[in-house]
Amino acid sequence: MRKFIVFIFSAFLLLNTQTLVAQGGQSKDELEKKQKQIQQEIEELRQAQNDIKKNKKASLSDLKLVQAKLRKRTAAIENINDQMQLLDNDIFQNNREIYRLRKELDTLRVQYGKTVEYAYKNRSNYDMLNFIFSSAGFNDAVKRIAYLKSYRNYREQQVANIVRTQNLLQTKTANLSENKKQKSNILIEQTKQRQVLEDERKEKDEVVAKLKSREKEIDRDLAVKKKTERDLKNAIGAILRRIAAEEEAKARALAKANAAAAKTNNTTVAKTANSDNAKKRAPNVYENSPEAVKLSENFESNRGKLPWPVDKGKITEQFGRQFDQDLKIWTDNIGIAIGTPVGQSVKAVFGGKVASVNDIGGNWAVTIRHGKYLTTYNNLSSVNVSKGDDVSTGQLLGKAGENSDGNGEINFIVNNGPQFVNPEGWLHK
Repeated sequence: MRKFIVFIFSAFLLLNTQTLVAQGGQSKDELEKKQKQIQQEIEELRQAQNDIKKNKKASLSDLKLVQAKLRKRTAAIENINDQMQLLDNDIFQNNREIYRLRKELDTLRVQYGKTVEYAYKNRSNYDMLNFIFSSAGFNDAVKRIAYLKSYRNYREQQVANIVRTQNLLQTKTANLSENKKQKSNILIEQTKQRQVLEDERKEKDEVVAKLKSREKEIDRDLAVKKKTERDLKNAIGAILRRIAAEEEAKARALAKANAAAAKTNNTTVAKTANSDNAKKRAPNVYENSPEAVKLSENFESNRGKLPWPVDKGKITEQFGRQFDQDLKIWTDNIGIAIGTPVGQSVKAVFGGKVASVNDIGGNWAVTIRHGKYLTTYNNLSSVNVSKGDDVSTGQLLGKAGENSDGNGEINFIVNNGPQFVNPEGWLHK
């Protein structure tokens, strides 16, 4: 009864473990690949943080990087836990299989022993011949010969089964040993990562304490940032109004040309058809021309594949309304902030026409039009383009400037008409 209860419990444990692994849906190789990627991202965050630390002054950018590093470290530990779960499942299955194979091997050896004993007792060739010649007829003799051959084949198969089972048992035992070794290494790595996580939490607490001591200064910086964003919004709004006026003028000119063509052809059908075509290719006031529609479609087809505006950088502020749990402050961003070395080259993420070059808060902002879409690159210390220039993907626009903390940073903004959208969704991972 006790063995039966243990078996039921073991079966339940295996089923539960397999269910958990299935829910994760990730193999050992996938988890290891993910772990390497997380570690690489942590290293990039660490390097970006080291660049910021050269400033010797705690900053919001520094805190954002520490917080991002903590999130990645936690993800690394969760990944290690998933790997541990897979290993525990493998160890359980190998133990169960080893137990089954040992029982099977014992049974095979007992059965083979009985056949050897029987063969020994009937080892006389005379007995075999007597067995054959005592047949009732020719057909019976053939059947007895076939039986003897089958019996010999059965004994050979028994030996083969014993050898196969022994080899399989050795393989499973070796797998179990390797599993235990891997688990030991993962436990060491898990302990190490938890210690690093604890150190990084202390680091975050130190940064938070320093920032709270600069509370008034930070409030002033946030007020300046809000004013800068307000000025930037107004500048982008003016650009959109100008584009809408230009596109409307193009639409009127097209309608006038269509009307003239219809009058010349003395038909209203052509006029109606041209008007319908104009509506189809002009879904909004920011793309009333075929060229604008085509550029919009090209931009849309590259969603999630656009290159980053800088070769080296990390997102320090995300898009939209964000709440910082450590400092208890709200921020609302129309784009993303990318921490990057001062003087880093800032490049166009897609081809288009420079719609505006503005001085915003003492630094430059370049806005490029891509049909109904706009990309804006703010906080540039210098610019290499002028309004009206045609630019291509990867073309140099200017150099990255400093933020209020003296760290290198640019703001990257994407508009779909008047709507500000999350730039992270447009950039490649």
